[in-house]
Amino acid sequence: MSKLWPNGFMSMVNGLRGTHIATGYPVDIPLNAKEMQLATVKGPYINECWDLMCASVLSRADHNTFVDHIEGNIDIDFIVINGVEKVFH
Repeated sequence: MSKLWPNGFMSMVNGLRGTHIATGYPVDIPLNAKEMQLATVKGPYINECWDLMCASVLSRADHNTFVDHIEGNIDIDFIVINGVEKVFH
């Protein structure tokens, strides 16, 4: 059975954890291996990689939720890497 975080969300192995700007609701966005790789790029292509990661998440999103557009809608608070939550930025 998966562990529940204090906010009631299921634990994630890899992903982003933040707050939906318009509603203030907590948001967990699990990332696959390729999205995780793109989300953690450093260097001159960081913005391009972030855009690719966001597009990938959007392509597989359930459009009945507000997790479909990260940029401009979600304040990312943490990145979860191998189950360990780290402050993002």
